[in-house]
Amino acid sequence: MFIIRNLLDAVNFLTVFKLNLRKKDAVSDYAENKDDITAIKLNDSIKYFPMAGLFIGVILILTFYVFSIFLSDSISILISILLLFILTGGLHFDGLSDTTDGLFAYLKSGEKNRFYSAMKDVNAGISGIIAVIFYVLIMWLTIKGISPKFSYLSLLTFPIVGRYSIVLMSYFSNTPRNFKGIGTIFTEGTNFYTFIIASIFTVVIVFILLKLAGIFALLISTFFILTLAFYFDKKFGGVNGDMLGFSTKISEVIYIITLYGFYKILY
Repeated sequence: MFIIRNLLDAVNFLTVFKLNLRKKDAVSDYAENKDDITAIKLNDSIKYFPMAGLFIGVILILTFYVFSIFLSDSISILISILLLFILTGGLHFDGLSDTTDGLFAYLKSGEKNRFYSAMKDVNAGISGIIAVIFYVLIMWLTIKGISPKFSYLSLLTFPIVGRYSIVLMSYFSNTPRNFKGIGTIFTEGTNFYTFIIASIFTVVIVFILLKLAGIFALLISTFFILTLAFYFDKKFGGVNGDMLGFSTKISEVIYIITLYGFYKILY
């Protein structure tokens, strides 16, 4: 039962759904306040993030199937990708936007303070907005460029890889002292056991659905995320919640582009 509870906690955090099997005071004995309760729930659920990604993927392919009955596959895929924003409440899209703004501010000035200031700005900058638009366009054009069967599998698996990237980056990163927040829960709560469980699930599901093509795309995505983690650690001392969201979107794009390349080569 605890596996289901923790999985539902993962789904609750990563989507707009509010599914709960916990008793109201299930973790009260271990927590002194609401923030502690949130941290305990997230720590227990991190290993199930890829499974929550599968849940998201199932909704996306069902959406694609329903709309493809009376609309073109191209439009149905676009609707499915846009649904991801609604389904997650914009989670990770804001991380993509904020981190992109911060990175461009840092690259222009060379000052870390500009990076932090840009990320903390509640207003999205032009760089962040363009990044989100490019994400949607790349995902749409790439997925619609392959066969319907491959489109289903792509829509099903890319949310798994995206949520796995959170576990991956959290395990290999720290949180900067001046950026403590939700990211701290992940970087401090992702231990070796959590990393292994999430990795095994991701590899097995991707291999079952897409065989070696999926594994290769996963490896390429993993390499990029580890490189990103190294860069963030070196330049900024680690990652925060927005940077984890940024890594989610980057991993999804890299994964889908690699799958597209495999499809074009093989078919």
